[in-house]
Amino acid sequence: MLIRSHYGISGRMVEAITTIDKAGRVVIPKEIRERMNLKEDSALLVAETKGGVLILKKIDIKEIADRLRVELKGRDVDEIARRVEEESNERVRRGERPKALRG
Repeated sequence: MLIRSHYGISGRMVEAITTIDKAGRVVIPKEIRERMNLKEDSALLVAETKGGVLILKKIDIKEIADRLRVELKGRDVDEIARRVEEESNERVRRGERPKALRG
């Protein structure tokens, strides 16, 4: 349920206060969904940062998959995945934040 919204100088909605329902769903205001072309099955990356900030980022899974097919052609994908997992686990053990959330 949308509770309150804020409009910037341009007249565009820039932020909104919303609630989470019993099923864990969050309403993204219609104006923002339309502007960002968010549809029913749109993929969103959800990331938590220090300080209680939650980030929602629209991602295009097909575009990512297509790019990876080209970039990883002829490579040992299982070995790359194993190394990425090991590095990620080591960073978590050291308490590091993911690069995408560093600021």
